[in-house]
Amino acid sequence: MRTSGVRGLAPIAVGLGLILLPAPGGLSDAAWRFFALFAGTVTALVLEPIPAAAAGLIGVSVAATFRLVDPSPAGSARWALSGFANTTVWLIFAAFVLALGYERSGLGRRLALLMVRAIGRRPLGLGYAVALSDLLLSPLTPSNTARSAGTLFPVIRQIPPQVAPGSADTQRRLGGYLAWTAFA
Repeated sequence: MRTSGVRGLAPIAVGLGLILLPAPGGLSDAAWRFFALFAGTVTALVLEPIPAAAAGLIGVSVAATFRLVDPSPAGSARWALSGFANTTVWLIFAAFVLALGYERSGLGRRLALLMVRAIGRRPLGLGYAVALSDLLLSPLTPSNTARSAGTLFPVIRQIPPQVAPGSADTQRRLGGYLAWTAFA
């Protein structure tokens, strides 16, 4: 059997293998089944036969379908969907979607070029530009993580190649300085 097939079957084998074993003393059958699902999901996350997000969603779906967390169908569905009701999760998700858009559309590169042209080619001026950008974005994006990692990072990542196109060491040092400025 090919390696990808083994990686795909291993999480199922781990989960089913644990379910077939008797529950240890002091542990209910429901808790043992939930542990078996958890072990199978963790195996899928480690071996990566499918993307991690899909493995996690499959684990939650199986737990809800087999009512491992709540015996009622409505309670089990409510548990499965409760993670999606958190506004912070959606805020960070939206920031990363915007970051992907910056990357794919080239908007991050264009914003980096505008910052270099407006503030100058000196690292201190670029640091001020990054700090000013963070200040201007702060009322619009209340999550510091979403603002820094999702919005500023894709733009900051494009600046060093524009300022020092040939020198990898200068790009590394300038990128480190700008990242420190954005995240500090």
